[in-house]
Amino acid sequence: MVKVILVDDEKFALDELEFLLKKHENIQIAAKFDDPVAALEEAKSIKFDAAFLDIDMPVINGLNVARELIEAYPNIKIIFVTAYDDYAVKAFDLNAIDYILKPVEKDRLQRAVERLLSYNYNNTGTNSSIIDKLNRIDQNLKQDLERFPAYDDDDINLIKISDIYYFEAQMGKTVIVSGMGKLKTKEMMDNLEAKLGGLGFFRCHRSYLVNLRYVTKISPMFNNNYILNLENVALDIPVSRLRIKDLKATLGIGI
Repeated sequence: MVKVILVDDEKFALDELEFLLKKHENIQIAAKFDDPVAALEEAKSIKFDAAFLDIDMPVINGLNVARELIEAYPNIKIIFVTAYDDYAVKAFDLNAIDYILKPVEKDRLQRAVERLLSYNYNNTGTNSSIIDKLNRIDQNLKQDLERFPAYDDDDINLIKISDIYYFEAQMGKTVIVSGMGKLKTKEMMDNLEAKLGGLGFFRCHRSYLVNLRYVTKISPMFNNNYILNLENVALDIPVSRLRIKDLKATLGIGI
């Protein structure tokens, strides 16, 4: 028997999921919550093996709820029940956690339940790889939501942060290279690094701040230098010797 908790701020969706899960005899619903803050607080006194979480919730989203639950209870499993049909969600290792798109289909829920039942819940140890994935997915979702002012002559373009490939310092000015082409910003590189570091951007060189979601390859060069290849970008981006260790650590690559 696998004990689960359900968290979704939409009461109708919560009740529907409860109704569907009650049809599975090997699943026991330990508790359900329409408030993610209350879920985190009350989960401390509940014994459970897995959590079904919505992503888009007020105050604290499902990604942050998942992160806190996994840090507190390393061997629990997470299944997202979400309206986000996003590549970021699909980036999860499905042997570790799963996702179901709303509206929930019985066959898809069945597969998720079968996956839950197949896990060894006696296996302990902090699943740092899952937490790292949650952090990267959270960054990607924030990039998709937030806009950045970019200048084209006198026009001000508000572009998605997720559309930006990299920033480059050129002769005292900063250029934005994005899916919209080359634009300008009045921000200096140090300020950009401070503002965007928490959104998945990395200062790989004094002249370059790159969006890590687009990195496809890291190649060694002479004198212990490296270059980056970015998706949709022809230019080889240099990585300074002083930053390669931090870059590998940020990407979760063995050093």
